[in-house]
Amino acid sequence: MALIDTSAWVEYLRATGSPLDRATEALLYEDAFTTDVVVAELLMGARDELHAQKLLAMLNRCHFVPTRPLFDFEQAAAVYRACRRGGFTPRSLADCLVAAVAIDRGLPLLAGDADFPRIAEHTPLALVR
Repeated sequence: MALIDTSAWVEYLRATGSPLDRATEALLYEDAFTTDVVVAELLMGARDELHAQKLLAMLNRCHFVPTRPLFDFEQAAAVYRACRRGGFTPRSLADCLVAAVAIDRGLPLLAGDADFPRIAEHTPLALVR
């Protein structure tokens, strides 16, 4: 059971054969979770409408965890501030938002983005290892 970040989906979609690719594939047949910001990021990378529909069909196999207006964004800002206090500046609001959703919902995060291990150093974010 894990929330799958965009970076893990990209590895899976490219069929890299990496541990991250294999872990994403395994979760698809167990308990994969996604959230709206991840859906948006993936759809932004779609080549065309047909590709976007295929991505949506894949994502529909996951449990969907929507962000909650205001609350999750406040938590994302808190993630950002905690990291800054610790001397690390996260590169994107999306990463802070994904981390905040994972923390609040008690879901470990599967991700390949280099910012997430750093975020986990300064917050209660649990990562799939």
